[in-house]
Amino acid sequence: MSLPDTELNHQIFENKKLPKAPWVVLLHGIGGNSRIWYKQIKHFKKCFNVMTIDLPGHYPNPSMEKWEEGYSFDLCTDMIVNIMDKHHIKKAHFIGISLGSVIIHHLIKRYQDRMYAAVLGGMILKFNTFSKILLSAGHMVKKYVPYMWLYQMFAHIMMPRNNHKVSRSMFIEEAKKMKQEEFFRWFEMTKYVQTISENIQKYHVPRLYISGSEDHLFIKFLKEHIPSDQASQLIELENCGHVCNLEKSAEFNEQAISFLQKYNEKEDTASRGA
Repeated sequence: MSLPDTELNHQIFENKKLPKAPWVVLLHGIGGNSRIWYKQIKHFKKCFNVMTIDLPGHYPNPSMEKWEEGYSFDLCTDMIVNIMDKHHIKKAHFIGISLGSVIIHHLIKRYQDRMYAAVLGGMILKFNTFSKILLSAGHMVKKYVPYMWLYQMFAHIMMPRNNHKVSRSMFIEEAKKMKQEEFFRWFEMTKYVQTISENIQKYHVPRLYISGSEDHLFIKFLKEHIPSDQASQLIELENCGHVCNLEKSAEFNEQAISFLQKYNEKEDTASRGA
């Protein structure tokens, strides 16, 4: 599969004291961008080299003609690995939130040799009946209503409580920077979310799932999945919703860093070629 000429926007935060520290790649959720990692970067770069990548179609990436053919999880993961190749990063840890976690599942299936371990926040394994009805309704009316109306509706349903307000508001504000056609292309891809995670237990990349106890649309499926997946474990953060890296940032950072440090390869700590 050929890649678009335009590469994904990304930022690098190097560990000046430990230049050979392992790399961590951060992937945001739908409608967002890498600003959502502002509570993680300063903590993670004490232990790792850090890279944030803005997903295709998300601010500040430009629209790409290649995407006119239709969005593709394959192409998205290829573009992420292309950024790693550009910076000679052979292998890295990955951290995602929401859609970013779904993409990490796809990376595991296609590029597990490029990954040490993964932390998956707000993971969406599948949609419950209520979510499916909402998505179907969204598909039916998307041509007739402003995309931000749909996005705000879903944001309030996913993150309904008062303690979700800050993360909910941030996601809505960042989504305003996304073009309508780009949002609808990603919205179309929600139909493939369940397929992406099928048989993920067959892959041996160590995975830590971190979800809020109030992530009411998705955490039930994670709890059902974990017992059958020997490479995975789940940490449930109390009084926390879908965007757990913002709502419970201290706990998220502590658990994620502790987990990833268990899987640094001593013989290749830099994971970066010449």
